[in-house]
Amino acid sequence: MTVAAAVTTFNRLESLKRCIAAIRAQERPVDEIIVVNDLSTDGTREWLDSQADLIAIHQPANYGCACSFHTVLKAAYDRGHDFAWAMDDDVFPEPSSLGILLETAAGLEQQGVKLGGLTAYQAHWDQGGTTWLPFRLPTTVARALRYRYLSPEVGIERGKGEPKEIDVYAFISTLFTREAMAAVGFPNQDFFYYGEDTDYALRLAEHGFKSYIVPRCVVEHAGGGFMSPVLLPVSSNWRYYYMYRNQLALVRLYGRRLGPIKRMACQARILMGLTKRLLMESRRGNFGACKLALRGAADAFLGRMGKRVAPGATG
Repeated sequence: MTVAAAVTTFNRLESLKRCIAAIRAQERPVDEIIVVNDLSTDGTREWLDSQADLIAIHQPANYGCACSFHTVLKAAYDRGHDFAWAMDDDVFPEPSSLGILLETAAGLEQQGVKLGGLTAYQAHWDQGGTTWLPFRLPTTVARALRYRYLSPEVGIERGKGEPKEIDVYAFISTLFTREAMAAVGFPNQDFFYYGEDTDYALRLAEHGFKSYIVPRCVVEHAGGGFMSPVLLPVSSNWRYYYMYRNQLALVRLYGRRLGPIKRMACQARILMGLTKRLLMESRRGNFGACKLALRGAADAFLGRMGKRVAPGATG
């Protein structure tokens, strides 16, 4: 049984070094480290090429995180590994993390579970961070109106408890089985940025695979999403396009699992969030953000996916 650490990186060299050091320090060593570098300009390429114990794949352009995760998981699969351990460059697993995930996978498979993904507990939740909680699809209209398609799974304590089934999770120390990748393929590159992990988790579920959070497996995640009401810098306006397009696209693609009423409730919640965002950005005169967010929502309903706005675009 072999495991490849599957890491994506873009312009965070110091963070990447810490991530790789944490992977190298695993009590159950990985069999290979594969890193996809998304055209970094901060010395990442040179550093990766100097590391004899890892495989570096340098993208010729910035294809986005969806393509990076597609590429790195496919590389792990093509190189014959039984598991791919996916993470961003700002994830720092504890030394026992991989061993716990593999032990959990073996136990679930012995129970006859058709296993898709196992994801870790993220230490920053302890400090009140709510980005990238483990999620279930909403079970009521009220929860759909409050949480969209991401209903937080509660009652999970750091380092305690048995694996708990979840529906949606991020690529933050998530272990995927070879069987799952063979059946479902790899992340959808058409998402470009944001939501490709949710799409992949839901595709796994549609193929009958189950996924779990493993509270005993703890990692530190230095980063996070941008769902909070805090305003982004104008240079990040382009993110709003993908944020609203891909949220609405996910409801369009998988809303049938919710039924028509909860599906409409999810769409309404996303559009309420969009309206709030438009008001906030308008007040500071950032009309470029408003334009991109509205364009993203329109493209979702029109089914326009792929890279349609370049990173760095402001309006």
